[in-house]
Amino acid sequence: MAEMEDQIYTLALSRKDGVDISAISAGIPEHPLETLVNGVNRLLRAGKLDLVQVGDQVLYKGVSLSEMELTARMSEEDRLMYKLIENSGNEGIWVRTLKQKSNLPQTIVNRSLKQLETQGVIKSVKSVKHPTRKLYMLASVAPSADITGGPWFTDQEMDTDFIEQLARQCHQFIYAFSYPRHSPGMVYPASHMGYPTASQIKCFISDNRISTVELSTENIEELLTMLTYDGKIERIAPALDLDMGLRPGGGRAGKPDW
Repeated sequence: MAEMEDQIYTLALSRKDGVDISAISAGIPEHPLETLVNGVNRLLRAGKLDLVQVGDQVLYKGVSLSEMELTARMSEEDRLMYKLIENSGNEGIWVRTLKQKSNLPQTIVNRSLKQLETQGVIKSVKSVKHPTRKLYMLASVAPSADITGGPWFTDQEMDTDFIEQLARQCHQFIYAFSYPRHSPGMVYPASHMGYPTASQIKCFISDNRISTVELSTENIEELLTMLTYDGKIERIAPALDLDMGLRPGGGRAGKPDW
């Protein structure tokens, strides 16, 4: 039994988001399902596994030795708060939600949060979507872009100067590829193969260190969409080769130019 439980524990530890019972059964096929379920329950009672509900799915997450040592020193209330906050991932969890899920009085919730924060185990963050709410997450977790606002926000404030600077650089880059050097007053036709894509613009921003913040292609497309609404650029859908699904000249389909 100990060997089987070690296999379950190792499998659960190897899956960051957890593993369900069907995956455990597939990974350890030499044991019947009932035996595996009993092994999972023993590991849950021993604190080696955490049960996580994701929608309608029940997952089991392996608890590392360092985390077991950490939670072993906590009170029952602190441990419950820690687990709820851990399960919230990089989205964080609101104090009111913690109270509802834990079923603990507000005074105990506040005391546990203060204790965990003092120990450096958790941290509080503010959300740009809900600035009046204080969210909690593990101290080692970086907040999601939904909370921080992504690269366009600094200290919960939209950095308009940064956005305008980057948009201006994007526009100048596109402009340079839109007009023939010998006829600067005449723009290339829509069929021109040299218009830049968002990924090429991203490389230009990165290679020239125009931004100290790492930007994704999606971030660049947000800037380009803004320039489109401002009437400064247009988006051109790629021409498709009807037989091969390729652009004339060998480019890939599905990569719009700007």
